[in-house]
Amino acid sequence: MVTQRDGSEIDLLNSSIRTVGGALFSTTVYALTGIVYAAVTSPAITGRYFFLAITIQLVLRPIKGLGQTLQKIGSERGESVSAYLGLTVIFAAVYLTLFLAALSNASVQRLLTRVTVFDESLFLALALLAISTGGLIIAQSLVAAIGYPSAGTWITAIKATLQMGILLGLASQVTTTADLIFLIVAVKLVIATTVILAINTAPVLPDQRELERAWGFAKWSIPDQILDRFSYNMPVYVLGIVATPAAVGIYETADRFADFGATISWRLASPLLTKVSGDTSLGKSSLEYLDAAITGGTGATFVVLGYLIAGHDIIANIAFEGAGVEAFSATALLVGIINILRGFWTLTSHAMEGAGYPSVSFRTKLYGLICSVPITAGLGAQYGALAGAVGYGIMNLVIFVYVVYYARSVLGAVPVDMTLIIKLIGGTVVSAFVTWATMEIAAETGASPVGVAIIAALTTLVAFAALLGAISPETRTVIRRAYNIYIGRYRNIVQNQF
Repeated sequence: MVTQRDGSEIDLLNSSIRTVGGALFSTTVYALTGIVYAAVTSPAITGRYFFLAITIQLVLRPIKGLGQTLQKIGSERGESVSAYLGLTVIFAAVYLTLFLAALSNASVQRLLTRVTVFDESLFLALALLAISTGGLIIAQSLVAAIGYPSAGTWITAIKATLQMGILLGLASQVTTTADLIFLIVAVKLVIATTVILAINTAPVLPDQRELERAWGFAKWSIPDQILDRFSYNMPVYVLGIVATPAAVGIYETADRFADFGATISWRLASPLLTKVSGDTSLGKSSLEYLDAAITGGTGATFVVLGYLIAGHDIIANIAFEGAGVEAFSATALLVGIINILRGFWTLTSHAMEGAGYPSVSFRTKLYGLICSVPITAGLGAQYGALAGAVGYGIMNLVIFVYVVYYARSVLGAVPVDMTLIIKLIGGTVVSAFVTWATMEIAAETGASPVGVAIIAALTTLVAFAALLGAISPETRTVIRRAYNIYIGRYRNIVQNQF
């Protein structure tokens, strides 16, 4: 049985390093899945799957909202994780029952078939996808609530790796969208069941006080999680209605690749929320670690931008051909640029959420969507994936401005370390140059396009880390701590055995 910890008891740096380890793994696989799915099946099948899977994730965001409540309040000193787990399980069971009942209605299915890329033959596949996704949401919220937020990234890493590996192994058998969904459902169910059984925390019914506490947070967390998912995948939802499945496939494949850095920032938001929640529950108002944690947490978005500036064309030629190359290339570059802002506001919003202000996160996303959805819808039919990137950029810019505005009153200041920002910009310039030079050299040696892209990515990451390590004492501290966590510990184990 796993030992439970309060949020105040976790070491934020250690937890963040472990989170980054899982995030690097899971996000690499996540970025590759778009390309692999499109290559193994087709852009149309991939686009249809992405639209349906992402829509299911949006519909299930109320469950995620209760899961966020479980993580937030469960990580506070003296609270019962079992009670909030019980509330989450009950809510999820009722919500899924109502959702599946509505989806089984013939009129609803005909409407969805007429206005989206949904097909009536996919009902069973989508029902199982909803159940397995809900179970995985609960499992990941539970591990964060008991004081191990970094474990969530490793759960995602294992799931994504199994999904892609099995897909490659069964490539000839996966010929439809339903086949792809059934494969992913099986992996999710196995992972969620294993995690919940391993934690061995039984759900119990909450009392009146616990219900009131949960409602105080969930009344904002539930709508915020709906907007969170919609804002993250807004271009896919809109393009799925006004454009073609191919446009959806191109945008989502580009987004998965360019979103590497922002996804790591999003993963780092989980330990940050848990830590802030635990500290504020003890009455701490001085959170001196915020500036470095939030600014440093955006670091991966800078190195990804440097890579995309020099390498977006070669990646486009690997995944697509014809008109898809230009659309992918431009989309990936625009998303990479704007994700620097997304990484910052994601971490800052979660810090404010951990401090007990989920309403702020809800408001900022609402403002961003109001400004961006009409533009994406208006341009989508003509410009396809590129329109999605433009709408995504406008949305994130608006959210960023409002997050900065609210941070002054909630946190007392904008949590940014300007010295570190300057160093990260320098790292971006170096990353772009190293990527370009590496790709030129690798291409001259006769390496395949895939080989060129991989070699350049690894070289760029090493160059970025080396530069930051040379000019930033804080980076050197992180590198030493990461070495002790991932290498030093296992070296000691091996030495002690001989």
